[in-house]
Amino acid sequence: MRQMGRKPLPSPAARAGRLLLLVLLGGLVATSASVFLVYTFSSRVSSFAVEHEASAPSTTPASSDAPPAPAPTPVDDGFTLHPEDHVYREAKTIYLDWNITKEQRAPDGVVKSLYLINGQFPGPLIEARSGDELIVNVHNSVHDADADAGEGVAVHWHGLTMNGANDMDGVVALTQCAIPAAANLTYRFRIDDSQSGTYWYHAHSGVQRADGLFGGLVVHKPANAENAVAERATYSYDAEQLLLVGDWYHRSAVDVLEWFEAPDHYMYEPAPDSMLINGRGSYNCSMAVKAWPVNCSAVARPETVLRDRRVRLRVVNTGVSAGITLSLSEGSMQVITVDGGHAVANDTHAAQSIGVLYPGERMDVVVQQAPSTTATARSEQGARLIVTLDKENMNLHNFALTPEQEFPLSWASSPTKQATRHEKGVAVSELNLKDLQGAPLASSPAGLAKPGETAVLYSAMTIRGANHNRPVATVNHTSWVVSEPHKPPLLALDRAQWVDAIKQPTTAQKLKVPWIKKTGKERWMELVLNNYDDKGHPFHLHGYNFYVVRSQTAAMGLNRGYNPFDKEQADAVAADVDTKTPLRKDTVYVPSMGFVVLRFALDNDGLWLLHCHVLWHQAVGMGIVLQVGDVDEGAKRRAGQRCLA
Repeated sequence: MRQMGRKPLPSPAARAGRLLLLVLLGGLVATSASVFLVYTFSSRVSSFAVEHEASAPSTTPASSDAPPAPAPTPVDDGFTLHPEDHVYREAKTIYLDWNITKEQRAPDGVVKSLYLINGQFPGPLIEARSGDELIVNVHNSVHDADADAGEGVAVHWHGLTMNGANDMDGVVALTQCAIPAAANLTYRFRIDDSQSGTYWYHAHSGVQRADGLFGGLVVHKPANAENAVAERATYSYDAEQLLLVGDWYHRSAVDVLEWFEAPDHYMYEPAPDSMLINGRGSYNCSMAVKAWPVNCSAVARPETVLRDRRVRLRVVNTGVSAGITLSLSEGSMQVITVDGGHAVANDTHAAQSIGVLYPGERMDVVVQQAPSTTATARSEQGARLIVTLDKENMNLHNFALTPEQEFPLSWASSPTKQATRHEKGVAVSELNLKDLQGAPLASSPAGLAKPGETAVLYSAMTIRGANHNRPVATVNHTSWVVSEPHKPPLLALDRAQWVDAIKQPTTAQKLKVPWIKKTGKERWMELVLNNYDDKGHPFHLHGYNFYVVRSQTAAMGLNRGYNPFDKEQADAVAADVDTKTPLRKDTVYVPSMGFVVLRFALDNDGLWLLHCHVLWHQAVGMGIVLQVGDVDEGAKRRAGQRCLA
């Protein structure tokens, strides 16, 4: 083995030269390190400044006794919900600043000009808790060059009762003027303590909802002394997610409406071209109709990733025309609430397929992961979420549309050999939402059984020669059609001025606003809504939710109208009215040639719109304003002050 011998010492001159070299090298290294540290620190400070400047106000729980925050979700797609940030904290004010623009996007591969809020489609998700105050500053940056910029914009908070904030309801020509281009309006309202559930916001100006002006709004129920446990424990689920599902049109909404109104289309609704889940879809470019060429690129079907084995899926039909049915190729779903968090009967069956959910309606379902032996086996099976569009408003077939589409479905958690929990009742293959019952009422209010007020409405759609053979929709022979969005709304006017404020489609019509004068928490109303059309209509009532105590379909195609002032009819219907387990909703489907009977307490004074949520029907007049009690003078003054016209 070779020995390593000691080398002789270098000469003094050599040592001096090496020392000088080391000093120079050390200085260079120190300088480089200093520059690196300064650059790193500056970059981090700059990055923090940018993030801080762009972020929205924190929604971290203010309560000091809030539970520790869970580990962050690896991927947050903007539709994963965070109830833990809201259910344990005190009520607070949430500030939001929105900028509305209109830009080119291709959500399903087809390029279209659509509305964005802060650059997002769908708009930003709002999460809050009961009792929170929302302050939303909306700036309209839609340019004058856009064809519909002159309409202005407005935002309605679908399902929230807006108690004490009638002027914030967001209905053009009723509660506000449209927000013109380059202007802004601040919506400020408090969410009622009694409200929690799945809601959404959308345009109530023109037909802008069909071009993407909508987003999700979830109000979590606080866990407090009165409600000892959070809903997660009540319904036994592990995570919450939002699912915005609906039909989609490739042409602009203004163009589609013009097509619908054309005399040679005989009031047939235009069928949609596609469908979207949380703002994404996949259109088969080869199906495009040559008469309406599109700028199309192939995109993969978006995948829905469920964050745990049992997920509360809050489903909103954001569509314009079609009802939807949801199905799973694996696993099952159980409906727990509808619309604004209203509970259904505990023995509601779990199912693999649930529908029909109509535009504007919501349902919360707990999705149970199916047992599987291994993750590999599940992957090979290829779980699917299946969305089927209802064909009721598709008498004119669109050959470019695939009405039933399958979307990849996966679970972020590993499957188990057996389900950890089971739904109540026996699982069925299909569940029809029209058969749902509400949770049994612990004590039925006296007014629910014997309401003190009764009103009857009749809805219809006809082709009127006086309207150049264009479709006209009416409720009690009056139409809600907004042609002058920047004029003072009804809320800002005296009642005597209303008749001239909304132009009617024909000279034979006059604007009618039924007035229910006696109000109060103990004062109840029965509202009968008859449908004299051969199509069903999902009606939404602003400012209220209601009990559906009776729903009647046509018999043998014959109209089954109901007049509660006819004693014989009233006695027959009274025998089959449900006041024990009625479903509570804010949007209800009125069957073709049938009727519904709704009952609710008259506890929210103001001007409230009742209208069909099929946008094409609404646009040609299917709506009516109800005045409940007296108009608040403060709301009237504010509504007038905000108008620029």
